[in-house]
Order: sequence, then C-alpha cells, then structure tokens
Amino acid sequence: MFEIARETLLPRSPAQLWDVLVDFDHYERWNPYVRPKGLAQRGAEVEYSFRMNPANPRFWRVTATLSECEPGAHLAFDVKLSRLLLSIEEHFRIEPAPEGARLIHIISCKGLIARLSLPKTRRNFEVLLSETDRFLTQYLARPRAKPPAKVMRKKGERRP
Repeated sequence: MFEIARETLLPRSPAQLWDVLVDFDHYERWNPYVRPKGLAQRGAEVEYSFRMNPANPRFWRVTATLSECEPGAHLAFDVKLSRLLLSIEEHFRIEPAPEGARLIHIISCKGLIARLSLPKTRRNFEVLLSETDRFLTQYLARPRAKPPAKVMRKKGERRP
C-alpha cells in the first residue's frame, strides 16, 4: 500500500469548494483525469471514468462507491479496479482557512500492484494529484459570473 497527499489553499469558502467537488457534471472544466457520474451521497455507486494521461482521449470506466460524503468537509471515492490487484481511494478533505479553504487531496493505493516497488506508478499518481489540484486552483481563481442587473422601471411602465 502507498498513499500520496497534497495540501492546497484555495480562494473559495469550504461550501463553494464543496459545490464544485460534488458537481460531477462539470468535472471536465477542471479535472483532466476523472469523470464521475451519479448521485453525490454516501454509499452511492457512481460511474467513475478515469485516465492516467490527459493526452489520451480514452477513459477507463469502472464503478466506484462514495465511501464519504460529508457536505463541506469530506468526499471520497472508493475505486476497485480488481479486488486483489489494485484498489484506489481518492479523498478530498476540506478545512476552513483564513484564505478560503484548505484542500487535502489524498490517493491511497492497495493491492498487489501497490505492494510492488514501482516508482513510476507512484510518480504517475503524484503528477495526477499535482495537476488536478493546480487545475482546480486555476478554475476557482476565475472571477465568478455576476447575475444580470435588474432593470428598474417607473411605476406603471411596461416592458418593451
């Protein structure tokens, strides 16, 4: 087994970060590696499509279980590629921070493949975490769209 973790300070509140993490329909806006589909609730099975190389257009599809889904605090995908060969857990832990939110992004790998000393596998997951967090930071740093201003009309005036 091995585990890789990264901490990133993000310029949004924990609630805003949570909204992005559970908005599975829009992962392609910030995550080049994963496309979950399904309901964001603890115990739910979701379709979890992933790739290790964003230059490769092909995603592998597997089923994942949301092992944690605590609003504003913790989202975790439990991905079983093969019971004996490889199991991956991806965790997003959120903590309040003066700058907005602290994201602790963790990938844990278990199984026979994870026990082998394969430095390239570990390096690939380190790059995946680093790039995912970088793209999420860039996505969250974009100015948020403001709702259109209301047009004030004089009393009795009709719309055109």
